[in-house]
Amino acid sequence: MNSVFRLLSGCVAGALSLTFAVAVQAQAAFPNKTITIIVPYTAGGTTDLLARSVADVLRAQGGQTVVVDNKPGAGGSIAGKMVVNANPDGYTLLMTSSGINSVTPVVYKDFNALDGLAQVSVLVDVPFVVSVHKKFAAQNLKDFVAYAKKKPDDIRIGNASKGSHGHLTQLLFDKAAGVQLLSVPYKGSVPSLNDLLGGHIEATIDNVGVIKPYIDTDKLTALFVTSKNRSPALPQVPTATELGVPFDSTAWFGLAAPRNTPPAIVKQIRDMVAKGFEDKAQQDKLVQAGLTPVFGTPAEATARTKAESASLGKLAETLSLSQN
Repeated sequence: MNSVFRLLSGCVAGALSLTFAVAVQAQAAFPNKTITIIVPYTAGGTTDLLARSVADVLRAQGGQTVVVDNKPGAGGSIAGKMVVNANPDGYTLLMTSSGINSVTPVVYKDFNALDGLAQVSVLVDVPFVVSVHKKFAAQNLKDFVAYAKKKPDDIRIGNASKGSHGHLTQLLFDKAAGVQLLSVPYKGSVPSLNDLLGGHIEATIDNVGVIKPYIDTDKLTALFVTSKNRSPALPQVPTATELGVPFDSTAWFGLAAPRNTPPAIVKQIRDMVAKGFEDKAQQDKLVQAGLTPVFGTPAEATARTKAESASLGKLAETLSLSQN
């Protein structure tokens, strides 16, 4: 009996050892097959272009095929759920964002970014800039705040959509500055900009990359950027904090994997991407697009996601956002 027991024990131990060895070997060999990056937006946008740059870097670093798969819709939750439900082996990744992590779960209750995703990295920050028409009475932040306090609700400020990170940032600015601007949501940046240029609204808040061409050609006046530090794409534009309004809020794009993806693989993906973007030419392309390179660690991305899910998520819940 003892000999049988010892034989069975040896077989079990051998099987476990073999399984562990295979798992370690598979992890050590990562990547050894095609990686898919799922993008929650249509092709051609900033997130899609960034995803394709990340794909190029991973392809060069890992020597494997990297596919970009666009799955837009439902505030990013369609793409998000695909990754949440994917095999946690590092071969299915999500191009994520501050909005998808903090606002989308408020609207689409069947998607929980905090519970379902392992954050790989905050790739880039996406600062906002508040701008006004060149003929508007207030051409700097001090005068803008004074005007808003003197004439409550008289400043109409456009944003890309209700509940967007830009919209939430504007509400955070209102609180910090002690003003109440009239939020005007649009379906995207273009109609908001057209109305601002046409004099139908007084201001707009949008990504630096969107507004930069209009600042560079002197069609709009940039009052401030919403990030902690100045944007390298608009170094001449001060932050709100520099001008006496202590507040900051910055959108970001990042990379995530399914929860329970081995931490070693998560770190390896992040390190591969960060190494690939050490190239100055690559970073200059990001800056010209209005993006601030970050390429933070998984721990930093996780901490930021948790903090913003609490702050921005709570603010989004007050807006009665719908799925339309």
